Amino acid sequence: MSDVRRMVLRRAINAVITIFGIITLNYFLINAMGDPVTLMTPHDPKTPPELRLQNCLKFGLCDPVTGKPLDVFTRFGIYLENMFKGDWGTSYYWQQPVFNLVMNDLSWTLVLVGTSTIITVAIGIVLGAISAQKRGQAFDLAATSFSLFFYGMPIFWLGLMLQLGFTQQQFGLHWWPVFPTGKEYNHDLGYPFSWQWGQILSAVQHLVLPATTLALGTVAGISLVMRNSLVDAMTEDYVTTARAKGLAERLILRRHVLPNGLPPMVTLIALDMAFVFGGAYQVEYVFSYQGIGWRTIAAIDNLDFPVLQFIVVIGGVAVVLANFIADLILVRIDPRIKIT
Repeated sequence: MSDVRRMVLRRAINAVITIFGIITLNYFLINAMGDPVTLMTPHDPKTPPELRLQNCLKFGLCDPVTGKPLDVFTRFGIYLENMFKGDWGTSYYWQQPVFNLVMNDLSWTLVLVGTSTIITVAIGIVLGAISAQKRGQAFDLAATSFSLFFYGMPIFWLGLMLQLGFTQQQFGLHWWPVFPTGKEYNHDLGYPFSWQWGQILSAVQHLVLPATTLALGTVAGISLVMRNSLVDAMTEDYVTTARAKGLAERLILRRHVLPNGLPPMVTLIALDMAFVFGGAYQVEYVFSYQGIGWRTIAAIDNLDFPVLQFIVVIGGVAVVLANFIADLILVRIDPRIKIT
């Protein structure tokens, strides 16, 4: 077996073990919050005892024959068995299959966070590259200050400021843009979303402010890492040699600096894409954007264990897979990495 295949197999085994650890730890930590049946049953002396047993049987928390509550380890075994069958349970609060509920939310999160990530990566790489090329000059100082200003700003506060600034025409300017500040699209146009032209236009309008908030809040990470990586590459001997040969700065940047400065960006971009599956909690909550982040907060408020378990699992799996793919890409593009 070649060194590359051995490395891929070893990383794949580590990824599987990590994912199983995430699933196990996630299940027991969430269930440590309390007894699900007690949490679902109204705390009212007038509540009939049959309701507790009904909830217990409905959500598979009791033995269907004896009616006695199952212990947490037995429920975990059933959870694993159902998970491999693609059954993630039923939401305690929304009374719907967890998979269908969360997948619908994930589609909106992919639109929001995916759009902002593309914008962030494109702007961040350009800003970082130009700042590195003009380091110490006015553009570098302005771009770095711009990035750090928004990086240090609380993202929920930035979202609130954009809501206040673009909900109506400001300062008497009739050309000032106005955007919706809540929901994924205008639900009056029809619910659920059915890809009608009016719904699509409404979704784009509703996307502007939350996507801009996320992009402004995260562009600093990309641009600063890109800048510092390229600045380090520019100090290498091969760049000095290229300049001594009379190559133009543009060619040096494109042919020598960028290829050697990009590897650190691969891991950063991969993790950014992985966090798409985790949602943008603050932004989705501020803009009432019903994606994964909004659903997670609502599930915490209502102690909806199955929803929380599934969301944490897909977020953890996404991060593990993103790291695995990033490692493979780095081995391919960076010859300095030794395969051990």
